[in-house]
Amino acid sequence: MLALARALPVRAAFVLAVFALSSCGGDGGASNGDPVAGKRLFSSSGCGGCHTLAAAGSNGKTGPSLDDVKPSPGAVMRQLKSGGGVMPSYAGKLSEGEMADVAAFVGVGNASGKAVAKPFKPDKVRFADCAEGNFECLEQAFGNMTYNDGPQPALARLTQTSTTDGAIAGNCHRIAHRMGSAALARFKDRVAPAFIAGSPVCASGYYHGIIERAFLGQPKDKLAVVARQLCSDPQINSKPFLSYQCLHGLGHGLMIYTGYDLPGSLKNCDRLQTHFSRVSCTGGVFMENFNSSYGVKSKYLRSNDPIYPCNSVAERYKNYCYLLVTANLLRVTKYDQRKTAAGCRKSEPAWVGTCFESFGRDVSGIAGKDPKKALASCSLAGANESDCLYGVAREIVNADAGASRGGRFCAQAPRAARARCFTGVGSVLASLVTDPAKLRGECRAASGRYAAACRRGAGLAS
Repeated sequence: MLALARALPVRAAFVLAVFALSSCGGDGGASNGDPVAGKRLFSSSGCGGCHTLAAAGSNGKTGPSLDDVKPSPGAVMRQLKSGGGVMPSYAGKLSEGEMADVAAFVGVGNASGKAVAKPFKPDKVRFADCAEGNFECLEQAFGNMTYNDGPQPALARLTQTSTTDGAIAGNCHRIAHRMGSAALARFKDRVAPAFIAGSPVCASGYYHGIIERAFLGQPKDKLAVVARQLCSDPQINSKPFLSYQCLHGLGHGLMIYTGYDLPGSLKNCDRLQTHFSRVSCTGGVFMENFNSSYGVKSKYLRSNDPIYPCNSVAERYKNYCYLLVTANLLRVTKYDQRKTAAGCRKSEPAWVGTCFESFGRDVSGIAGKDPKKALASCSLAGANESDCLYGVAREIVNADAGASRGGRFCAQAPRAARARCFTGVGSVLASLVTDPAKLRGECRAASGRYAAACRRGAGLAS
């Protein structure tokens, strides 16, 4: 994957490399590899210069796309040992254990049961050390800043950098995950103070990073007990927004810790004590399944049926599954929003509207802070436009942890859908403001003449 031999014509070399990566047989020890260490080796060995691999954030074109080939860990191990085509053997460059680590990372989407994250370890990496596009380095640099200086200045820098650097904005959720892990290390594995010190920037990746790392080292038969304990601190439960983020993060953590075992993760969510806890946790499970924080492709996805597994899971899971399904639909349609909207209409009839709420959530992120783009996207929903606008409003208030921008967005929505949009503002605002009098005041300030709709969304009597 580093230096390339020149003995064979390039076209023939590609055929040999693809064949070798796709072949079957024993794994040669790859099943014992550490995918987290393998990710670092993939980057430091220059593999990304030759291969495209979403999990590594690489887009090399010299060799075959590993996302397309989808090699097993065993196939990668054999290729590393023996070489083939224009790719040399790595037997003299990497140890047996290092090759197993790379194989485990590249093939992790076809394996199961291995955690793809590990505890944060600070080092001397700083922002100035990171070449452009080296997101593994940037993740570590932001983690080091979080560990040394605290979460608030580090998250502020991430927020500021994301507004000026599109590449970092596109990877900020994963960067924030590493920062959450670093915060947990800074606070000596105490979840509550790490949560209190954070913020929901970059789709709350910081919170998810805290929880996913908190599972590491725990026995698998005790995951449900650990899950119940992680979010039980009064400092978290006193704030509904933080409580939700913690419980939602449990779902992410369970998936990451179990190597994307969807049924097992849902089963552990079911063992939480309250309905709110169980539902919030399953949301994290489905979000991680559809849009992996580590670029892993879950085996519970089907390119020829992008609604799956929502059309197959038990009824109690369908709501949150459909609320997140367009992350997969967008990927399958190569982010063609018109095709994604058409895909929503293929949902089970009772869940079409929920799919369009998911569409609203995702187009809000794509539009950034441009309301005209989000409004244009929602117009593609046709009869379900109000569902889409509702989803946009909820995502804006969640991302900002405040209602002002969400209110301004809804004020620009088509008149017939405006009230529904403002109920979306209120539905999330209620998790941020617990005092009823203050909540009414926030609805009035953000929603003006539509304050009653905001109050309805917040669950307040008019």
